Amino acid sequence: FLAALTFLLHLLLAKASSLSTSLKYGTAWKKEATSDLVYNAVKAGFRHIDTACQPKHYNEAGVGEGWTKAAQELGLSRENISLQTKFTSLNGQDPNRIPYDKDAPLAERVRQSLEKSLENLQTDYIDSLVMHGMENSWEDNFIVWRVFESFVDEGRVRQIGISNFYEADAVKYLFENARIKPAVVQNRFYKDSGYDTEIRSFCRDNGIEYQSFWTLGANRHFLRNAEVADFCREKQLTPETFMYAFVMAIGITPLDGTTNQDHMVEDMALLQRLRDGEVLFTTEELTKFAGILGIPNFEMGEEEEEL
Repeated sequence: FLAALTFLLHLLLAKASSLSTSLKYGTAWKKEATSDLVYNAVKAGFRHIDTACQPKHYNEAGVGEGWTKAAQELGLSRENISLQTKFTSLNGQDPNRIPYDKDAPLAERVRQSLEKSLENLQTDYIDSLVMHGMENSWEDNFIVWRVFESFVDEGRVRQIGISNFYEADAVKYLFENARIKPAVVQNRFYKDSGYDTEIRSFCRDNGIEYQSFWTLGANRHFLRNAEVADFCREKQLTPETFMYAFVMAIGITPLDGTTNQDHMVEDMALLQRLRDGEVLFTTEELTKFAGILGIPNFEMGEEEEEL
């Protein structure tokens, strides 16, 4: 009886995990092509879009144009699209294209940034608002965070999070001192940070979504591995869809910034396979590939479910 109950629980958890699995369309560096690429991504099936109020690296208004055009053609409502954007501090902005008054107090800069994001994205609320990086002091970090919390209180932002926090102690300190806890940590997924092993563990333990960027670009050595290639042939995956499937299997939500329409379709086909309940990895295979990638201290049980 206990074995049967355990098996049933596994199936239920796997189904819940598959339903929450997502790829977020990343829009950095796309410049004047942003609108068309976001339009193509939504038409291909993407429903989660990541951007930032940072003209230096993002065309946030192009994101607004792209998602609204696609949604209109597909008959989608605003509720069908998840929009995530970021507040970027002065040191991350192009001094000639700052999207807020650089001389205003920090709290006011955060408020002006949100207003610009709402305008650019053609919406009256943001699903997820993220600090693009740490400020120069903890005092300033909490000035930004308290304004973020006020946005949630007002109903203009549904959840808040952080990005480019690579010290586990910093993530924990913000979490412990926040009235509204971060729902997202978005970091570069690469060897130099030890693949954020401690941060990801903290996120799992506290119900925080860990999002990865540079997931493909920083790990080309992994995608060229012979055992990975054999697995891809067996499971009918490309190296890119393999990598996305692998990181999702260990509890990561990857950003997907492809500009190729065929790849968009392939990536959405992968997502459908996972949501339909297909099991791509055993726990043993996850452990093996984690070792090949170079994730330190990877242990059985780190993954949320077999996927």
